[in-house]
Amino acid sequence: MVRLLTACALTLLVSAASFSQDDDSTFEAPHYYHRTKTKVGGAGGFTPAWALFNFDAINKVLPAGMPAFKNQPMYLAGGEGYGYIMFLKNVRMGGLGMEGTVSTTQYDPSTNIMKNVDYHVSYGGFLVDYVVPIAEGFDCAVGVTIGGGSIDITTTSDDGRYKQWSQIWNEFGNNDSTINVTRHLNGSFFVLQPRFNVEYALLRWFQLRVGVSYPTMSAASWKLEDDKDILGVPDNLKTNGPVITAGIMFGFFN
Repeated sequence: MVRLLTACALTLLVSAASFSQDDDSTFEAPHYYHRTKTKVGGAGGFTPAWALFNFDAINKVLPAGMPAFKNQPMYLAGGEGYGYIMFLKNVRMGGLGMEGTVSTTQYDPSTNIMKNVDYHVSYGGFLVDYVVPIAEGFDCAVGVTIGGGSIDITTTSDDGRYKQWSQIWNEFGNNDSTINVTRHLNGSFFVLQPRFNVEYALLRWFQLRVGVSYPTMSAASWKLEDDKDILGVPDNLKTNGPVITAGIMFGFFN
């Protein structure tokens, strides 16, 4: 999802560049500034973020001795693209996507077994923002993103040895538990994310931003290996929490 939205953002960048022939110029302050001005244009770019998610639900089921996921900022990489619509003043629409992964590992030297858990979060969707011009090149935007997201949990247990064809099939035919196991759990959610950004255009084609958002996941559907339902998943195994965002945007800013 993030790769698709990033591609859209780059496409917007190329198209928006045609609006400006004075790429090396900064904003020239006018003799007066109307806060009621109408915003036009579009942009796309990269939107890194740091999420303050809670990992208590997954920490409770980790094997004894495995380091817990720390409740510290989780880095998310993302992309966004948007354009202003003309029939609603200072309203823009577009799309965004975010994703990130944290991991924990346990090694048992007595058995030479390595256990690993990857916790991957991704979400994105359709965005709508209302933009309030404050000063030339300086705006505030409040909006919401509606879409979907997922949590992918991959567990791996491995003895570190070279894998042989016969060993793989012997393990498959053995009713006893095997050492080398990889399992994939996926939770799909509906996502609603209100957000607020402060944005400043250094040039007519280059903008920086900071903001905060709060993605909320609901209506979970959990699967094992993408096709088997999982029952009894804790309700709090989801990524509700504040997200601090940044952004480097390219396009046409008036």
